[in-house]
Amino acid sequence: MARSSAINVVGVFADPRKSSVVSAAHRLKSILHSVDVLWAKDISQSAGFGEGVSAAELGNADIIITLGGDGTMLAAARNLAQYEVPILGVNMGRLGFLTDLSPEELGTALPAILSGEYWVEERMMLQAEANEILDETLLGLNEVTIEKGGSPRIIHLTVYVSGCLVSHIWADGIITATPTGSTAYSMAVGGAILSPQMNAFIITALAPYTLAIRPLIVSSNDVVEIHYDSSDPEKLPHLTVDGQTTLELLQEGVVIIKKSPYSARFAKYHRRSFYDVLRTKLGWGPPPSASHST
Repeated sequence: MARSSAINVVGVFADPRKSSVVSAAHRLKSILHSVDVLWAKDISQSAGFGEGVSAAELGNADIIITLGGDGTMLAAARNLAQYEVPILGVNMGRLGFLTDLSPEELGTALPAILSGEYWVEERMMLQAEANEILDETLLGLNEVTIEKGGSPRIIHLTVYVSGCLVSHIWADGIITATPTGSTAYSMAVGGAILSPQMNAFIITALAPYTLAIRPLIVSSNDVVEIHYDSSDPEKLPHLTVDGQTTLELLQEGVVIIKKSPYSARFAKYHRRSFYDVLRTKLGWGPPPSASHST
């Protein structure tokens, strides 16, 4: 295992809505007695540790530990990307594609990690602009989704890639995902799975009203421009980032998606490959049982 710098300051970012997370925070506090710990406000107050610190102050840590599931990792990546601090995920959720440790491993793995026994994997992020409704750029790790909102009517989408017309699509919506996001919503609607080291986007329509439309993989150097038009003036389309940040769009407009200058940096203790994770989490290719061998 490659050796990184020893850790003196640890930040903790967590979803305190689960009682198991608060319990894990108390256990984590006892394990981290030899280093300085910065607790994010939500978990610090829920666990009774005090006021806690802002995201900017968490950015001063040498490493960030998240307690939660993949959703907590996504939120941490978006909030902390600009500080370039490695994020170590402890899986308190269900699937855990992005997390690296189980709660049971904290006592054995963390002392080694604090001494520098970890490595860092970078994941590309994306950004979205919807200038008609928003002055700022939205940052995401998994995907940007444009969908019809609460309307029963499909929406008209016109997709351009780096200025070139790709297609007119009538559908419930459309997803533009990173390789990391290719195992999330995009996969659920039939998109391909991309290796996380690829520099690419996958564009996947939601229930398109034609059999001809298929997921499209393009370079992350491309700019994806999606013009949308809804025929429902009352129930407007929505723009959602990572399944967590949702904005109501106008009845028609343009969303521009491109590669972000920021990357998510994940601290890894285990030497599991991406394909090990796929095989384990998705139940791929179990070996034949002895009863079926010849």
